[in-house]
Amino acid sequence: MDVKEANLVFHDETSREYDRKWAIRFDDDMARFVLSKFELGLGGPFPRGVKVMEIGCGTGYAMLNLGLAGVLDEAWGCDISRGMLDVCRENAERLGIKVHLQQADAEKLPYEDESFDLVIGHAVLHHLPDLRASLREVHRVLRPGGKCVVAGEPTVAGHRLARVAKDLASFGIRWYARLGGRLGKRRVELRRYDAEGSPENHELQELEFMVDIHNFRPRELCALAREVGFRDVRYECEELCSSFIGWMIRTVEGSVSEENITDRWRWGAYNTYKRARALDRVLYRYLPRDWFYNLILCLEK
Repeated sequence: MDVKEANLVFHDETSREYDRKWAIRFDDDMARFVLSKFELGLGGPFPRGVKVMEIGCGTGYAMLNLGLAGVLDEAWGCDISRGMLDVCRENAERLGIKVHLQQADAEKLPYEDESFDLVIGHAVLHHLPDLRASLREVHRVLRPGGKCVVAGEPTVAGHRLARVAKDLASFGIRWYARLGGRLGKRRVELRRYDAEGSPENHELQELEFMVDIHNFRPRELCALAREVGFRDVRYECEELCSSFIGWMIRTVEGSVSEENITDRWRWGAYNTYKRARALDRVLYRYLPRDWFYNLILCLEK
């Protein structure tokens, strides 16, 4: 199975559980959170009244929350996964946001030249096998002076820090469970699989490793964008402490049974993450940007 097929199969199979797994919500709080990412990349307010397309739109995390934030009334979106597009369409209908969705390969976008004022994306570039071809397509569909902002891409340094966080959390929760610790009102129970080892789940885990192709050195990605033809290229980064805490939280939630994950735990974890993001904004003034986990790329044609 090649990377494109793995991307399609993995995201089709996980589409119905994707929002729950990644704690994706569509509400005012999440809308402000998403808007802040793109305005950091843009270096100012999100433009109004422009034609926007999201590449790799998934279940609609970016475009639909931007719709809830009031900065777009209509959007175009594409994704390689039909399952993700189906969930995105359902989310959009529930929220009352008008979207135009198409199944597409990022290396061959189904749009005419110079169709959009703004192309956005979130956590998409690290899935694409041919970055040069995909960025060239984004450049093609943008109007002169149009911009592309892609957020949520892992940096090399951030990925290394995330691995430490995941290993530490995994080690800690297993020892805590062995000692009879409690999470909420229940004793910690680790997730267990059936006698055959849940082969379907194991296969999905293997596919997940396959589809996460890239971790980025920001300056190298910027250089590639310039080679493709973008005239103005810059980047920002976000999440250092919050990334470390976030990956620890996700590891705990992926390691223990559903009964342990109470609403109190979820809101406590989320509020801890938000406080860590506030600390990150202070640290960003003093530390190298490349140390932070999430890369936000801003390109202008």
